[in-house]
Amino acid sequence: MAYRSSVARRVAQGFTLIELMIIIFIIGILAAIAIPSYRRYAVLNAERDVQAKMQQLQIELERWRSRQLSYQGFAPQKITTSNGTATPTYVYDDTPTNKTIYVPSGSNASNYRYQITLVDGRDTSSSLITSGTDVDTVTGRSWKMLASPNNAGITKNAHYMMLGSNGVRCQSENEVKIGDKNCGTGQKEW
Repeated sequence: MAYRSSVARRVAQGFTLIELMIIIFIIGILAAIAIPSYRRYAVLNAERDVQAKMQQLQIELERWRSRQLSYQGFAPQKITTSNGTATPTYVYDDTPTNKTIYVPSGSNASNYRYQITLVDGRDTSSSLITSGTDVDTVTGRSWKMLASPNNAGITKNAHYMMLGSNGVRCQSENEVKIGDKNCGTGQKEW
């Protein structure tokens, strides 16, 4: 009888310290594999998303040029939903300067993964949209796009990507500025 009560007490106690340490060790190994793999997947997904958006903008730009004979005045298409109805509008995400598009769609300056800067190819400080009184025949002959990752989010240390009407199509882990001719050292095609 005494033997039975000691076995029953031992079973009711739960896990031993060794068993708990083994479980924690296994969870630690799984986390060490899963977290970097998830981050890599999230960065790759964000990069593919911005590449698709840049190619979509390239198509919109060429469509605009075929009608207007210039890139001047281009504004990207943005789908807005109001009362369940999707309506296309043509506007940048930073209306005063007219240079920025945030990716993914619907994001803003505080929650984007990538920020695309779209400027005139000749003068990278100028937008493709000129003021209403400007009669500028030079702006809009070419364009350049630079996608910069959000350094505060999961895309920290992701690739910078550049696309231009002159055939530039590159990416780099190093920081790239919109005024640069290409992606610099360590650049790759995408």
